[in-house]
Amino acid sequence: MVMLVTVVTFMVATGIVLSLYYAATAESPATQRLRRLLPEGATATARTQAAKPRRGSHMLQRILAGVGQYSVGGDDSSLRQSLSVAGIRSKSAAVLFVGVRTLLSFGPALFVLFTQVTGGKPMVRAVGLALVAWIYGHILVNYWLKRRARRRVRQIEIGLPDSLDLMVVCLEAGLGLNATIARVGEERASMNDALGKEFAQVSLELREGRSREESLRALGDRNGVEDLKSLAGLIIQSDRLGASMAKTLRAHADVLRTKRRQRAEEAARKLPIKILFPLALFVLPPLFVIAVGPALLRIKEMVKLITHG
Repeated sequence: MVMLVTVVTFMVATGIVLSLYYAATAESPATQRLRRLLPEGATATARTQAAKPRRGSHMLQRILAGVGQYSVGGDDSSLRQSLSVAGIRSKSAAVLFVGVRTLLSFGPALFVLFTQVTGGKPMVRAVGLALVAWIYGHILVNYWLKRRARRRVRQIEIGLPDSLDLMVVCLEAGLGLNATIARVGEERASMNDALGKEFAQVSLELREGRSREESLRALGDRNGVEDLKSLAGLIIQSDRLGASMAKTLRAHADVLRTKRRQRAEEAARKLPIKILFPLALFVLPPLFVIAVGPALLRIKEMVKLITHG
């Protein structure tokens, strides 16, 4: 009975929180009209910047920020860098993430502790299970962040050679470097591509008056991708020396395409080793049972006949 009441209370509280969240995140009619009027690709970053004040006023985010503010790890620079690599870059991103991690780790732990204590279980066992639930929730949230960051880095590495080819085409067509970056950002952002959004961000910074060198270096630093850092250094060096930007980017695109092929070949060579463990754990034991099991049963019957005979 206590378990049923606890589950019902948890479901009701979750429903109330979700209802408040969806009610707070509903767009106004004016915002919806602006979204239809503005171009999709050119305003991907602008919509992100415009949505920050609206999201900051959400009740759920305020609760999470309040929880994260008094938790451990909210001001960790490594956490902020991991969030930046994963594409989560609002001002309160670290605090919100710590709040979510705290709720998803302490919430199940408290639930397990409450159910164990009310069920009359020993306190040592209840605390142990609660500690396991807390560790599992904490590790799960951190694993989600690292996996999102790795997936985004891989997406940028795969799409970078194609973006450089598009930049070469734009440069050879007569566009300047700033206009080329803006054009590539517009085209790639319309495809919901992470690299296109990054180029759109660089274009926005250039229009706001930031120097090209600072914008390109910030592009590599906030994404944690070595290919982007090398690209930024190459563009800056070519710009200083007055070299042909189109030839430089074409040669660099060939290098990145070769590296992409080498990474694919490396992953293919690792595949047999990765298959070995599932094969040994899940495939070979059933085959052994099917192949040897009938013979073992026959031998067992023969042993019984010999011993009784």
